[in-house]
Amino acid sequence: MTTDRPRYSSLGDYLRVIRRRRVLIALITLGVFALALGRSLTQDLVYVAQAQLQFRDPLADLDLVGIGGETVPELAPNQRAAANAELLGRNEVTRLVRDELQSTISLAGLRSALDARVNPQTNLVILETSWGDPEFAADLANSYAAAAREVALADTEQRLARFKESLSQRLQAAKENLPNPGDPPADPGTAFTIAALSQNLANVRSLEDVANPVLIAERAEVPGSPASPNHVRSGILGLAVGFVLALLVAFIRDSLDRRLHTAQDVHDELEVPVLGRIGAAAFTYAGLVENGRPALPEADFEPFRMLRMNLAALGTDGRPPRSVLVTSPLAMEGKSTVSVSLASAAALAGQQVLLLECDLRRPSIAGRLGISKAPGLTDFLSGSATPSEILQVVQISEPRQLNGGPPASPSETQRSAGSMVCITAGGPVPNAPELLHSDRFKDMLEKLSRAYELIILDGSPLLAVSDPLEVAPHVDGVLVCVRAQQTTREQLRSAKSALGHLPERPTGAVLTGLRPGDENYGYYYGY
Repeated sequence: MTTDRPRYSSLGDYLRVIRRRRVLIALITLGVFALALGRSLTQDLVYVAQAQLQFRDPLADLDLVGIGGETVPELAPNQRAAANAELLGRNEVTRLVRDELQSTISLAGLRSALDARVNPQTNLVILETSWGDPEFAADLANSYAAAAREVALADTEQRLARFKESLSQRLQAAKENLPNPGDPPADPGTAFTIAALSQNLANVRSLEDVANPVLIAERAEVPGSPASPNHVRSGILGLAVGFVLALLVAFIRDSLDRRLHTAQDVHDELEVPVLGRIGAAAFTYAGLVENGRPALPEADFEPFRMLRMNLAALGTDGRPPRSVLVTSPLAMEGKSTVSVSLASAAALAGQQVLLLECDLRRPSIAGRLGISKAPGLTDFLSGSATPSEILQVVQISEPRQLNGGPPASPSETQRSAGSMVCITAGGPVPNAPELLHSDRFKDMLEKLSRAYELIILDGSPLLAVSDPLEVAPHVDGVLVCVRAQQTTREQLRSAKSALGHLPERPTGAVLTGLRPGDENYGYYYGY
């Protein structure tokens, strides 16, 4: 049985998938790109204005004499900036902004246009506002900066007022506790307390006049261009996302696709050499046979020349095979086309060739070559015909040289280039496997092998009937035709398993049905 190999084990495997699915990848990539660009072009313009604020704590400048009671919490600059950045989103700040702008926009609507963050390097709070009108965006940012300054100043004044009230009350209490309120205190400790409270109170009163908790480091300017949508950025992002999505879809589809596409796929599953790669155009011709239709063009016939030469790989002891069975897993995979054209190539090379049709269930050689259907193989095996009666000679011509011109018409004269002998399937019979298993067939094949240099046996599909399994043990080699983008891995594995139950025979594969654009299409075509 087949030894499973990782499907994507090298860079070449990935590149093959990309090449094979290039149309799908291009369509998805361009589709996402078009959607991204279209969305960008239909979006409303958004302008972003920016102001920068510096938050300070004026109370940190108080030079308080340490007498207990009053403490000023000390925050690091980044902590202070982060705490005050949240101040901008408070309702009272947004309400002041709306009043200053005399706007009817809701508080939530104004807040949604605001973005405040801390610059970790400068500890400045960056205030950004986004709006469809550039002037309004700038006015909104400056209004938020002014409102934040106003609210912060009010908070500072309230804190200073509480300090001042607390200091005044303590100073008054200290003076009232003197034996003689109007006289200087006799106790040094009391004198120091009264002096310290008086000094602290003076410091607070002086700070009330100069307190400035918010410094507008940079006012917002009217933006000259919109921040979004950015068509170039959207297009590049669309291309990137589309390409990644396309690759994902391509590899998912490829992993679910059980069909065989390349000669490497066939080799990996069947584990035999791929001796030929045949284009789909060859299916419409009967090789080089002169049957009233034009012969194969030179470019389409060249792969069969290579296949004839590669048959030597199926030989043993340095001798090429004299009899080759051509079969396939299922019907419509090109086995009859390969049989006729391979026989034509051998005859054109001067070999004595016999084309023997062993597909007794669905014979097609007579119709392809324009010869008599009977008597044929079944008639001889059933004893109703002699060898001389079933042998038919067909003439072949040279491949057509198109040279860029129009295809030849059937009426054009074709120059004869030799002949080959053919035995058709003959009349229909109900016992095809038994006839092929008979000693008469074995004896016939042995005699024909001595009379001809090469016998091409056009067999039945391996998975459809048992007929080719009766023929395979008596030939020198087997060619399995595999149609690209049609035959599945499971079908080819089943065909290999069927052959594996027979005596071992040299086996090769032929990849058929290749079309322009397929990976192996130009292998023998010079493209």
